[in-house]
Amino acid sequence: MAKTLPDQIADLFIALIFTGELKPGDKLPPERQLAELLSVDRTSLRMALRTLGRMNAVHSVQGSGIRVCDMNRDMGLDFMDNLYRIPELELGGDFLLSGLELFNRAIPTAIKLALEKRLAAARSGETTIENDNRLLTMIQDMYQALEQGEDLKTLAKMDVAYIDTLMAATGNQVLQASANSSRRIRLLLTEKLFELITVKKHLSFQVGMLMKARKMEENIDVLIAEYLAYIEQLTQPLYEHLRSISANPRLSSSPLKNDRNIRSWQQVLAGPDAPPERVPLVKPIR
Repeated sequence: MAKTLPDQIADLFIALIFTGELKPGDKLPPERQLAELLSVDRTSLRMALRTLGRMNAVHSVQGSGIRVCDMNRDMGLDFMDNLYRIPELELGGDFLLSGLELFNRAIPTAIKLALEKRLAAARSGETTIENDNRLLTMIQDMYQALEQGEDLKTLAKMDVAYIDTLMAATGNQVLQASANSSRRIRLLLTEKLFELITVKKHLSFQVGMLMKARKMEENIDVLIAEYLAYIEQLTQPLYEHLRSISANPRLSSSPLKNDRNIRSWQQVLAGPDAPPERVPLVKPIR
């Protein structure tokens, strides 16, 4: 579905903040002037600024106008979720590496929480067989999809859905919200990972872990240590790939779809009479 003009404007500002074109404390021009500089109507701009304000990307200071917030200090999951929705924005190796490192720690944590919840349920006489069966069925479905020659993007989506189910099994709402907001970057990383590993071997390991968890043949800490060691080894080729690409984020084209192709703040300030910025011919980093 095509994005509305307010969404396109918001995406442009999100990208300019993320790439460092707009820095914390930068003051935006007055609304009327900014609309003219962007070649957009004031109503659409106002709606975009409202969206940016809700995610703490910008804030109004009485007597001082609208200023850019600090991405690391002020912005949260909603900013990151919107960041992943901008196809024109190449996130850069450094950001993707930090995401991979986080997920490699967060997923074992989720598994541990889910197992602890499972043990508590067993002690109180409750059964968790339905959720166990659901997870096993999801892996079996992935096996079948792999055998039927499904593409890696489809398999990556199935794997991300499997992790989402694990997250839900923890009952931790904050963890689930984080998983929801990071779903797009997890999909991106998983799809690339699947290009670099033997997916069938990975699925076999997942089945083995599920069986151990179901029978609780080992204590939880031993299982988590085993999973951590496995995931570090599994993702090593992905680490190497991410270190080989451009570290910094960049806009390959403008999220704002007019004839301006705005990809920098300087181009915004140059106004509509400035010549369109040419896109350099470089290899995409995604």
